[in-house]
Amino acid sequence: MVSRNLWRRKMRSALTILGIAIGVAAVVALGAMAQGMIVNYGTAIGLSNDLLVMQANALDPIFSSLDEELGLRVRAIPGVANVDAGVYSWIATEEMPFFLIFGYEPGSPAAAHYRIVEGKPVTGPKQIVLGRRAADSLKKRVDDTVRLYGVPYHIVGIYQTGQGMEESGGVVTLADGQEIAQKPRKVSLFQVGLARGADIDQVTKRIEATDKGLTVSKASEYNASEQWAAWLYGFAWSIAAIAVIVGGLGMMNAMVMSVLERTREIGALRALGWRKWQVVRMILGEATVLSAIGGVVGILLGVGLTELAASTPGVGAFMEGVYSPALFIQGLATAICLGLVGGAYPAWRAANLLPVEALRYEGGATADGRRPITVGSQSFRNLWRRRTRTLLSAAGIGIGVATLVTLGGLTKGLIGQLNTMAGSGGAGHITVMQAKVADLSLSALDERMVSQIQAMPGVKAVSPMLMGFVMTADMPFLMIAGLDPNSAAMAHYQLIEGRHVARPNEVIIGKLAAKNYKKSIGDLFTLYGNRYRVVGIYETGVAYEDGSCAIALREAQRLLNRPRSVSFIFVDVTNPAHVAAVRGLIERRFPEAQVSLSSQFAQDTDAIEQMNAMTAAIGLLAMLVGGVVVANTMMMSIYERTREIGTLRAVGWRKRRILAQVLQESLWLCLIAGALGALIGMGGLSLLARLPLMDAFLVVEWDAPIFIRSVGIALLVGVIAALYPAWRASRLQPVEALRYE
Repeated sequence: MVSRNLWRRKMRSALTILGIAIGVAAVVALGAMAQGMIVNYGTAIGLSNDLLVMQANALDPIFSSLDEELGLRVRAIPGVANVDAGVYSWIATEEMPFFLIFGYEPGSPAAAHYRIVEGKPVTGPKQIVLGRRAADSLKKRVDDTVRLYGVPYHIVGIYQTGQGMEESGGVVTLADGQEIAQKPRKVSLFQVGLARGADIDQVTKRIEATDKGLTVSKASEYNASEQWAAWLYGFAWSIAAIAVIVGGLGMMNAMVMSVLERTREIGALRALGWRKWQVVRMILGEATVLSAIGGVVGILLGVGLTELAASTPGVGAFMEGVYSPALFIQGLATAICLGLVGGAYPAWRAANLLPVEALRYEGGATADGRRPITVGSQSFRNLWRRRTRTLLSAAGIGIGVATLVTLGGLTKGLIGQLNTMAGSGGAGHITVMQAKVADLSLSALDERMVSQIQAMPGVKAVSPMLMGFVMTADMPFLMIAGLDPNSAAMAHYQLIEGRHVARPNEVIIGKLAAKNYKKSIGDLFTLYGNRYRVVGIYETGVAYEDGSCAIALREAQRLLNRPRSVSFIFVDVTNPAHVAAVRGLIERRFPEAQVSLSSQFAQDTDAIEQMNAMTAAIGLLAMLVGGVVVANTMMMSIYERTREIGTLRAVGWRKRRILAQVLQESLWLCLIAGALGALIGMGGLSLLARLPLMDAFLVVEWDAPIFIRSVGIALLVGVIAALYPAWRASRLQPVEALRYE
């Protein structure tokens, strides 16, 4: 009976399966990509020796910075056969937003990891061998030239390793890698090979004893940090949850409408002696079958989407999936749970139908058992007649609108905060950073630029800043700002207690950091094993800064092992009217730098472009599932009102009028969903931003275009989703429709 009931409404069943399948596909695809990124990124540094040595507490090998001379001390340790210094970084190109750079000495065991399939290995400066994926994305061959930060590199070979991320970059000499990464006489890591018979644990202890700022791990056991992996999984699940929730609402909607449509049938079954549990079993059985089919389809769709994403030129290697039986079981379990949860209320409602009332059921104006309203248009009244269905449908697409509103508020808030941090709030008029970096935190400028910019006409003051991060058990993610205590930018950190830093062993912390880490004036603050005295607490209005700390620039350069390097340079001009001229001077003098007006700093960065692309992709997913819910709702509405539509056609309604009414119902539904979603998005995000620790990272700002765009997309989805149901309704023949039972 279950299969016959589902087959009787093939279109409704297909749409319900599709809604569930999209939710499951999101779980499978995002889970596979997250696992793939963790596994691939953890092995993308080309480890070919026994041990890996990095800077302790570094968030990632890219942020690790070690003295090149340290390799000589490690090489002298008994049991060590070879030490390969390496530089690991990434930059952005027009074709590849994440282009990995590996810098190793030519001929070293580490460099030999990159198996040459065309040409030859790197043997000298300004040469590069490209990974197969990078060569394909850049459309380059052996003997071509590729420019990195404007410097030409001769492509001498193509390598393959079988690892997508490794093949999405290039190998250069160690010296060239240091130049590209702006790490003079610094390296990201050391790969250590052991002599035959050496005790790996004993050698590890000896290396760690050479410097307390080191962390040593076995190359075979190295992987992404647990915290980073947890964040990545959490992000993937938060996106997948959107599709899952909307899919669950679609399932509930479909089952509720199935119960309403079959009210008389269920009443007859109850009159013939069916018990409540038998009705519940039938409805839950239908929901479970739909979910199981949707789960299988969703798994296949998720794998297909993952493979499609992995083949995307330029970024596909970062989205390669890693599949496991547990992931597929998780996807199928998600589908079954959707069926049980989505079918629970409809099953309960069906089981509690009284046989006498069910047999008298005729549908129509009082379908929800309430008095019909007489206000509003016919389309609005049709929605009111099925208030349960309307609410469930509105909630489905409303979640999509809430997602767009939430992401829009976060993006605008982030832009505003970055611009304020960059100087538009008072620290400067122009912001200078390294051009074509894949992430703001990777920006590295030569400190000598500060004095050269200061000497330019029209420049009033120049403030360098070095940015770094620390990640420990006590401090999950803390930003460190290194500033010259005498610079104009220091005034940006407005004190509410104490004073600014004057000595290397002092620190000022933001108001949110003081609250989160329970610190006050005079307390000790530990960074990378170094203790600093808290001498001031500041508030800038920038959440990222108020949840961070600031120390003297020279101390930050020592602490982060980045001497004579700064991340940003904030420039105050003498006359604001001349800011464009000063900006042009800096751009011509330093072509390797990105020079922005502070008020447009965030908008000019690749990070915001990538965030906008990600926002669009997530919004598309949410609205796609919401569109399926709308289409399902309108199809069920047409089936339910077949005789009514036949009557309207019989009394003279034209096809065009029927078509217009169905489209109007869909627009009304999406308008209601838009208003509901906007409220949910604003309320939910505002509450989340007030949670402890979250207040230092979530900053929300909305404007009218965000709401107009979000609701406009919902209305567009509503029109598209209702086109086929509206066309089908308009094509109903009066005679056939009036005979419909």
